[in-house]
Amino acid sequence: MRVVTNILILVAGVVVSGIAAAASVTVMAQAGALGACFGEGCGYAGLFLAFPLTWFVLFSLFLMAMLIWRRKPKRDY
Repeated sequence: MRVVTNILILVAGVVVSGIAAAASVTVMAQAGALGACFGEGCGYAGLFLAFPLTWFVLFSLFLMAMLIWRRKPKRDY
């Protein structure tokens, strides 16, 4: 049962970090943070550069938090 729970948590982390990355990159592209938009060029920069990097960083932070949370020392009662 613990394996199934871990798989579901990882899938949820992938989905949530992907949605958060897409939302943040969309806001950055609309604000002009990815450079000038000549012929919708900022959309390509967001899709092929900023989105994968942001997703990787957010999912890495999620994995670190999950590993730290799971490594709590056991208490002896």
